[in-house]
Amino acid sequence: MRKRVPLNAIRAFEATARNQSVAKAADELCVTPTAVSHQIRQLEEFLQVRLFIRKNSRIELTTEARNNVHQIGRALDLINEAIAALEGSDYDERRRLNVAASTSVASFFLMPRLYDFTLRAPDIDLNIRTFLSRKEAEEQEMDIRILNWQSQMECQVEPLVEEEVVPVCAPAVAARFGNDPREILKNAPLLHVDRANDGLDSTYPDWARYLAEYGISRSDLSHGARFNQAGTSIEAACAGVGVILGRSLLIEDALQKGRLVRVSEPYPIRSPYFLQSPWKSTNKESIQRFKDWILEKVRSNGLVHAI
Repeated sequence: MRKRVPLNAIRAFEATARNQSVAKAADELCVTPTAVSHQIRQLEEFLQVRLFIRKNSRIELTTEARNNVHQIGRALDLINEAIAALEGSDYDERRRLNVAASTSVASFFLMPRLYDFTLRAPDIDLNIRTFLSRKEAEEQEMDIRILNWQSQMECQVEPLVEEEVVPVCAPAVAARFGNDPREILKNAPLLHVDRANDGLDSTYPDWARYLAEYGISRSDLSHGARFNQAGTSIEAACAGVGVILGRSLLIEDALQKGRLVRVSEPYPIRSPYFLQSPWKSTNKESIQRFKDWILEKVRSNGLVHAI
């Protein structure tokens, strides 16, 4: 006889562990954060095991929870598949492809193009997962990851694109300084993105490195609005708050629509992106179809430089 388990509580735990956030789990499950917290406490009482360590506003999985969360996720996937089969769906005729990308790359690079993929591959259901850190990206079980670092995981790694980093601002900001690149770089407010310290390439430029490269000196390099995600910094730049070091994968649409303009030359070192996938997978055909599609999109894109 199977032990009766609280499935709703298990779903709340798995969603919180995967998102590393009670609030994000609540959004995914369409409930309140309070309800998610209650379900987790219920599961902890049921198991007599602590699942999370709460540190101020952050939560971390305990060792016991970390060792089992992936198996729980797979079990929930199996339940979903079984329910789909009972509903008489065409699940067996379709394929699910799990793709991970940073929040910014998913929003600004993938999303504008995904409709085209759904037209070309109507038999594949995409499952897009976003991450904010290297640790979060590599802990997820994915068919494809889009990364801007060389992972040490045992996976197939293929070059995707090289990304330019170039100063951009709203047209009104450029006009305020006479559309003069040096005047803009010397006097316009600077916007900053605080990148997670995940061992990424130390040559990735910040304002100090960029301005030094082009011989421009400023005493206020540490001033200006700061953001923890590139997406919000792009919106701030479009709104005229200041100048950002724009990443070509993310600013393409804003440049095409005239919401942003280039201020000066790009940084001389480009940042590479890679496609990472398992060496062995039962989903190999779908993985290859997605790779072929995204590489074609990269090659046909004038602002993104294929490796």
